[in-house]
Amino acid sequence: MKCRRESLALCGIVFVLAACSSEGGTSGGGKGSVQIFVVPEDTVVNGLEPGTDDEQVQDGWAIEYDRYLVAIGNFRARRTDSGETLSDPTIYVLDLKRAPTSGYVAKEFSDVSAARWDKFGYDIPNAKAGAKILPPTTQADADFMIQNGYSVYYEGSAEKGADKITFKWGFRAGTSFDDCATPEGSPGFAVPSGGTVQLKPTLHGDHQFFDNVTQGAEITKRRAEWIKTCDADGDKDLTIAELKACNAATALPSPPYDLTGVKDEDGDGKISVFDYVSSQMRTFGDFQGDGECPTRAPAP
Repeated sequence: MKCRRESLALCGIVFVLAACSSEGGTSGGGKGSVQIFVVPEDTVVNGLEPGTDDEQVQDGWAIEYDRYLVAIGNFRARRTDSGETLSDPTIYVLDLKRAPTSGYVAKEFSDVSAARWDKFGYDIPNAKAGAKILPPTTQADADFMIQNGYSVYYEGSAEKGADKITFKWGFRAGTSFDDCATPEGSPGFAVPSGGTVQLKPTLHGDHQFFDNVTQGAEITKRRAEWIKTCDADGDKDLTIAELKACNAATALPSPPYDLTGVKDEDGDGKISVFDYVSSQMRTFGDFQGDGECPTRAPAP
């Protein structure tokens, strides 16, 4: 999802790493700080609206989330000119739906060389024992994610006319995101001497409704009719089991869908809608709102 500029403060996971930098990318001996704040992209908080605009759901569905948990951490940065590195291996479980308006303040690095740090990355791993929380996320949230080994879990509803279908879906789609760049394409971040830079790894709430698995720039539309198609028993609650039984070729016809890049998550030799959505959950990490982190790899 491309963040709406007016709500960027509610737009992603913001990690502020203390670092140093001059815009030219060479250290002049100064020091700075980097902070990390974690905030949700606005579709997590506000949902998705039906309509014909680029960021609306094209086939008439409204999406609302009631709960949205994610595991995130292992933030890292590097300067290729000097080899200097920053890292924090801490993994958090965070409740994005209930994030404070000002965001989750997770980390601050101080006394960092003032320079351009051109490499930045982070993980959205499958939750494991030892993951930490930040209020108002509860220990029960973390325990739930850890027990199930989820990287992301959300529940909510999709509504169109008289149809309202609920869902509760968790995914073990651990992924690392690297080579993050700003929306303008600048790699990494610059730390000002004597100042603080804020880094915003941004998790989006609409990739599961993309009509293709993006590999970089998000050239896509959002559609959700497959939610009704896959509700095989018609009970208005779409389960993970129904997603796994729902044939992607039938529910996600081409055009408009493109199944290129979908991973067979079940290893059963067939591509289901579960596989499609799980593959999308390996792409939803961005940077500074709309910036891309194009280098992705499985993370345990």
